[in-house]
Amino acid sequence: MQNVLKKITWICLLAVPFLALYVADGRGFDFINWGTSGLYFPFIAGKNLIFRLLVEIAFASWVVLALRHGEYRIDWKKSPLLIAYGIFIIVLFCADLFGVDVYRSFWSNFERMEGFFGHLHFFLYFVVLHGMVRSLSQWRLLLRTHVVANVLLCIWGLGQLFGASGYFFANHLPAKMVAWFSETFPIHMSLNRIDATIGNSAYLAIYCLMFAFIAALLWSQSKSKVGKYIYPALIGINLVLLFYSGTRGTMIGMIVGGLMSLALVAWKEKGQARKVFVGVMLALIVATTALFAFKHSSFVQSSPTLARIASISPGDLTTMSRLSIWKISFEAFKERPLLGYGQDNFTTIFASNFIPSMWNLEPWYDRSHNVFFDWLVAAGVLGLVSYLSLFVVTFYLMWRKKSEMPYREKAIITGALIAYFVHNIFVFDNLTSYIIFFTLIVYVIARTHEEKAHHSRVAKDANLLLLLEPLVVIALIASAYYMVYRPFNVSTLLVRGLDVNRYAKTMSFPDLIKQSQDSFTKAIAAETLGSTEAEEQLMQITPRVLAVTLPDSLSDAERKAALDAKNNLAMTAKNHILAVYETKKNDPRALSIFGNFAASVGDYPFAEKILTQANIIAPRKQLISFDLIKTKIGLGKYQEAFSLGESTYTDDPAFVDSVKWYVISGIYAGKYQETRTRIKTDGHVMPVDGDILKALVSTGQTSSAIALLKEIKTSNPQYAAQVDATIKEILALPTKK
Repeated sequence: MQNVLKKITWICLLAVPFLALYVADGRGFDFINWGTSGLYFPFIAGKNLIFRLLVEIAFASWVVLALRHGEYRIDWKKSPLLIAYGIFIIVLFCADLFGVDVYRSFWSNFERMEGFFGHLHFFLYFVVLHGMVRSLSQWRLLLRTHVVANVLLCIWGLGQLFGASGYFFANHLPAKMVAWFSETFPIHMSLNRIDATIGNSAYLAIYCLMFAFIAALLWSQSKSKVGKYIYPALIGINLVLLFYSGTRGTMIGMIVGGLMSLALVAWKEKGQARKVFVGVMLALIVATTALFAFKHSSFVQSSPTLARIASISPGDLTTMSRLSIWKISFEAFKERPLLGYGQDNFTTIFASNFIPSMWNLEPWYDRSHNVFFDWLVAAGVLGLVSYLSLFVVTFYLMWRKKSEMPYREKAIITGALIAYFVHNIFVFDNLTSYIIFFTLIVYVIARTHEEKAHHSRVAKDANLLLLLEPLVVIALIASAYYMVYRPFNVSTLLVRGLDVNRYAKTMSFPDLIKQSQDSFTKAIAAETLGSTEAEEQLMQITPRVLAVTLPDSLSDAERKAALDAKNNLAMTAKNHILAVYETKKNDPRALSIFGNFAASVGDYPFAEKILTQANIIAPRKQLISFDLIKTKIGLGKYQEAFSLGESTYTDDPAFVDSVKWYVISGIYAGKYQETRTRIKTDGHVMPVDGDILKALVSTGQTSSAIALLKEIKTSNPQYAAQVDATIKEILALPTKK
């Protein structure tokens, strides 16, 4: 029994490193979803759900082992890292329980897969590693398994690199070869910032950074000639992939952490080590100076990554966005300093504290893009302090006098943790980075002999074992069902509801809509991970379905069935809004989605109610204001629309859409010339698009529309033909009385 349980636990632990390679897209190695379109957020959901299942099985097996055999138990009183992590989990539980949205704080969503339940699984992973992997030989087996997975992922990343446009390989390899690499190893996040099978360039960057240090750690232990060559090569490959991920914050982390490791070694060993450190320092200084001195040169600009690095400045869009989000985070923290708002509530904070000048950034940020601000907002000062204690205790264990850890290992892991720390200033964590981080700090426990096996007589009684072991099995089944199976089912339902094109060739239109409706309804009713995303997608897909034009070839019966299916879908969406409105009335993102839906189906009074509430919560969030302006125009409340349009424009006249809706609201309020005069006085350009022309024509201001078009023709003669054609169309329209 002992050997069986031990093997089960070890199989689960050794499978974890390979999760980085898994993509739940229904293709390739996704044997779980073959024949389907995969899971919602395939790069995230599949990895996380399987991780949870592996951890649950490993934890259950370890618990039974620990009940039966004392050598697998942990004496928590002698384990300061376990105590520190336990305190962090307790603080997190309290913060989420008393947060803004308890459901979201505990479950999170498929895009992030954190929440309390996500972090609980990381804690269980930490505990299993702590109890099972203790000897150096065991740790070498585990770390080498991680390295094997890293090698496979690096091969995929290199395949992407060979097909990435704008880089040396794509410019010099045969076109057919480049095309093959590009098709076989597609980049998912952008045009040329590689992301391998992780699906996100920033996530790949921290993965490669940490493995550069893990390879260095194994290199320091290696006594074989093969290891002396393999590990340096692996360090180099990971650094290459890190560079081509284009993630600047992680590169800075790599430099800071790498220099720290080299400095520590140089301080202790002197001689050659100091020469290497000085050489690396000088090389970095020269390279950095040259890069910024010649940042406008063709050499730098021809490389997307070099150009991206050289663009770092206080005026850089990414830099400004980070500073603005950090400012919002800090202001929010001051309102709830002790335990924060609970996890996954940053969207509400972002909208309610929105700075109008951020209009050119992502519309709905859900993270601070800084781990420390994230914890400050999510769990307050208690959460941040307890999180930072993990670093403090780890460094203490390594560098205390009685630590038996080899000096080079201390230097390497110190550099790794500092690099990870710096990276976290600019980005946020994910499954793969959490796994590596917790693996490293548990390795520190084992190497510093922090805790010895505890041989107590707990649960040695046979009758007690007969009671406890079935409870462990029941808990495992329940956890797997609620934490893995139900979220997995919701993800498949979500994809089925969205994937109308996949079934359009084999199903009638009414059946297709019914399937989509049922899929979303079941996913929402599950009230688990992903149910909120199913709700959002239902609201967004319904207007698109309602807008589908039915072909004339349909029979009366078919047309009636199709119209009934459309109406049923619309009623399902509206009834859901009515059912959850009270619980969502403080969530500006949900209200924005609900309001857009209501307006799209022509229910302007309902849309106004919802969007007004959203506007009260987030008065300076322009996208909400625009939707409310459109809704008020639809209701004929032109003066109210104009007042809102004017205040939104005043917040930041540089936003073209603010100018546009100021003009449109002015047109309906009879103040078109007034808005034009102010825009000109403010030094801004009068925007011209179909919505403005439509507003002028629909309000009977045809002459103003034609005059505006003639202005375009005068300033842009190349558009003369298009302008003349548009004027002709306007003149052909019936005169509005």
